[in-house]
Amino acid sequence: MNSAVEGQDVSARPASKIAVWCETFAVGIVFTVFVVFRAADRVFIKRVQNMVSNPTYNLMISNIFWPVSVQILTIVMLMLYVLYQRRQGNKSYSWRFFLPGNVMASSLGAVPMYQMALFSLGDQINAAMQAPPSPFINQTMQSVMTNTVVLWMAIFAFFWLKTRFHQVHYIGCVLIVISCIVGVSNQLQNNNCTPEGLQSDECLIGYKDSSGLYHMLTAGGMVTWYAIFLGSMIPNAVSNLYKQKVLKGRDVDICYATWWSGNFQVLWGFALLWVIWIPLPGQETPTPGQLPQSIADTWQCFIGNVPHVGDETCASGSMPAIFWFGIYLMFNLSFNVCLLWLTKRMSAMWAQIATVLCLDLTNIFGTIPFLAGGAAIPMGISGWLATAIASLSLWVYNLEEEKVQNKDYGNAERLGLSASIISCARAPLIDQFGNNGHQGKEQLLA
Repeated sequence: MNSAVEGQDVSARPASKIAVWCETFAVGIVFTVFVVFRAADRVFIKRVQNMVSNPTYNLMISNIFWPVSVQILTIVMLMLYVLYQRRQGNKSYSWRFFLPGNVMASSLGAVPMYQMALFSLGDQINAAMQAPPSPFINQTMQSVMTNTVVLWMAIFAFFWLKTRFHQVHYIGCVLIVISCIVGVSNQLQNNNCTPEGLQSDECLIGYKDSSGLYHMLTAGGMVTWYAIFLGSMIPNAVSNLYKQKVLKGRDVDICYATWWSGNFQVLWGFALLWVIWIPLPGQETPTPGQLPQSIADTWQCFIGNVPHVGDETCASGSMPAIFWFGIYLMFNLSFNVCLLWLTKRMSAMWAQIATVLCLDLTNIFGTIPFLAGGAAIPMGISGWLATAIASLSLWVYNLEEEKVQNKDYGNAERLGLSASIISCARAPLIDQFGNNGHQGKEQLLA
């Protein structure tokens, strides 16, 4: 967020020891919150998707219910943000701060609205692509496949943002690929789809629904669902890097970016509704004329009713899906704000590597019935090894710094950003837990 507001000399006020401590260890604090909240976010949305297992219902949730709901929650967050700023003496902050064209939205003045629109386009495409296959892919495999976004980001960052990597970065990416293979090695080797094999997670095409029942995909269904899920990583990668380009290039206020990207995400959600009319294996495809009925059926399933025969998972839990969706929203908004902060302070690539640790924690949370519901399943040896290797990739990747040769970051002093943040997209993780160096520590000890 911007450190100063027009008419206020924030730097002239002496900083309290608590403020100095928070600033000194800001990256470490935000990183910790990000890891835990991101993991909880994944577990709760998987629980919702398992209960609302119909791909049409899940697409309605990801394209309509989610963008609108999270934006309502964002309004509450922004009201608290404005109140906090005004209590700090920044009287220039009000509801007008979030109007289009506000010159205070970034250090370079007003932010073009097309940039805010593109800010969330990739996220919505990613959500629309992931919604249909999610109920048919177990939590561990989702986490492992999500890690492949790092490979796409490395490729795009090299050519688009001019990021230059060292051997340790390539080794970290290779370790992520290895973790994906290890994660399914047990299923690839045995592919035991007997009742015993399903319960021991040895069937490649098997999954567990929210009622605790095991099912098997057809070979075509498995290829389709896995391909769609893996393909969703491409728009996700582009979106993450574009956020870095805008946030760093213009020093955009995090809350302002959250507000306007969310507004456009609501529009993108409605614009992508046509996705529900694409034929999917083993599923009835609604027609455009059935759109109102699809929305009504989704809502009925959402509140725990069974709209049609075959939708029994809608009523499979002690609480309806909407209850778990409400919990998910709080974690979702919080972790997304943390993600933007880390992307701006560090880099999109750094934040995504850190997400590997979030997904590892997701795998562990996914084994706990209290959090994951009836779809909770213990991880086998291959799952734990894949998780360990993915965590190792985070450590290896952080051994050296990325180098960014992007002219958009050449005016660091004018933007008021740390030169180290501009010249190298990230620094080793341990160093960043005391990111401001000796100066902040000396102020803390004073």
